Amino acid sequence: EDAATRYDYYHDGNGHANVVPVAIGQLKVDAAVTDVLCFGGSTGAIQLTPSGLPGPYSYLWSDGETGKDRYGLKIGSYKVKVTDVPTGKSVELTRTILQNSRLEVLVRKIENNVTLEVSGGVAPYTFLWDDGPTTATRPNLDEGTYYCVVTDAAGCQAQTIEVEIIGFRFYWSGNPITLSLDAGDDYRADPTTKPDLTFLCEVWLEPVYGSNEFIQIGTVLEQPADADGRTVFQVEELLDDYLGWHVPAVGDVYVRLATPLFRRFYLKYAELYGDPPVRAATQVLTQHMVLRGGLSSYEHVAQTYQDVYRPAVQPFLTWQPNQKPVALDQPEYLYFLVDSAATSLQLWVRWFYDDGTNAERNVATHTGLSRYEVHCLPAGYLQLGLNNAEQADRHIERYQVWVTDSDGVLRSEVRHYLLDRRPVLQRRYLVFANSLGGMDTVAMVGEGQLDVEVTGEEVQRSPVPFPDPLDGDQLVLDRTLRPVLKLGSGVRDNAREWMAVQQELLLSKRVLLLYGTRWVPVTVKAQTSTLKKDNDFLPALDITLQLPRERFYTPRLGAAAVTRQDVLLP
Repeated sequence: EDAATRYDYYHDGNGHANVVPVAIGQLKVDAAVTDVLCFGGSTGAIQLTPSGLPGPYSYLWSDGETGKDRYGLKIGSYKVKVTDVPTGKSVELTRTILQNSRLEVLVRKIENNVTLEVSGGVAPYTFLWDDGPTTATRPNLDEGTYYCVVTDAAGCQAQTIEVEIIGFRFYWSGNPITLSLDAGDDYRADPTTKPDLTFLCEVWLEPVYGSNEFIQIGTVLEQPADADGRTVFQVEELLDDYLGWHVPAVGDVYVRLATPLFRRFYLKYAELYGDPPVRAATQVLTQHMVLRGGLSSYEHVAQTYQDVYRPAVQPFLTWQPNQKPVALDQPEYLYFLVDSAATSLQLWVRWFYDDGTNAERNVATHTGLSRYEVHCLPAGYLQLGLNNAEQADRHIERYQVWVTDSDGVLRSEVRHYLLDRRPVLQRRYLVFANSLGGMDTVAMVGEGQLDVEVTGEEVQRSPVPFPDPLDGDQLVLDRTLRPVLKLGSGVRDNAREWMAVQQELLLSKRVLLLYGTRWVPVTVKAQTSTLKKDNDFLPALDITLQLPRERFYTPRLGAAAVTRQDVLLP
């Protein structure tokens, strides 16, 4: 403002009034701003100090307040007009109150270990758990619910963090993988505390196991809360596309990590509410493992496999009979799911001679295990090197396979194999993916029949002035040959039990036929098959296998010569 003039009037005592002009300065206003200490709070203040004119002053704020100083303010811009009442001179100024960033907490849960990752506010942060500890990381927690108050250096507190430990677990990709979220009892008591509540869920997956590099798959999922403040996300379809079947090498003798079968993933979720909607300050990230496979709808809901069968039996990933007849050259594989804190496994075999004696040895030791990994173990007679244990005066009748940890603690069931030395015309081995993700072997010893389905596309040749008589009147555009192999299982000693588990073969989406020294992918043709029949104590299974289509004939090639061998020859 320009300088102002004040006129003072006084009486000289002789009946005359004198007017004396007095020059005065500019009107100035200083404003001391105090920002909001904690995000979302109302501790801001603006204190005004006018000067340059003697006043008195009047104040008019943009929200109608007329006081000099303002306290209890939230973040935002505030405008005020300060007027010197005697002169009418005024000054307008705007000041903005800021705040510290929001204190945000990411709850990272891996197995029964919890880490609180804090950002925003004013570092450093302090932690106070309801059971006493004051650290951000809590390892090896027992199942239960824990609470933690997080405070920053400014004394601001995040919402009390609730952490529920239910144990690290794995999921089958073929069954529902769900995430149930609940806004809590406070919300149900007063839904206006979180208006227009929805839930957000992100799915992150580790494409390369062990890389610790996760990618988000799909978009951010958002679902509204129901009347009780709850919702359920279902994510198995997103995960199943990233899993595959593990195909073991023919006759493999080593322990292998079956990485296509499983992946680590985590679900990251939070609440969203308000107008405009704002994500809650607390997010939760929970890591899990997903395995290729699934259980029947009934058993999945009943949870018998997880809660009762696995702890009691410690099974390999198979439903095959535990007294399984096998031939000397039959490839066999066992899939071991690491279901403990053990970091190493030892594969053992014990064999029994026909004279009643037995022996055992450690076949392999594998270290660096993590919970819910799946390892493929060799379990065939030749793969375990049992042919080297044969002796001139005694022969092996049966053998057992099992897994221990490095301390000798049994970590699996004991599988029993009965050697079938009976001569047969032909054994054809199929390896197929079972419902638990493992690969089972079945020997088909019945008759076989190879047919071919030939399909093609032809068109009538158009007339031309000078046709080549060797061209004929048909133009062949395409020819495809599909081999079809019909196999019989043959009669077995344990036929009824064996037939029951062959439902796995009929359901399997991954079937391989051993063709010499390599696998050939086949598909079990969808058709009605008889598994059991009253009063038939020697049932057999007949299946039809469709081999890959061919457009060019090529015999099987050996290292030095063409081998004229097909799937029907021994």
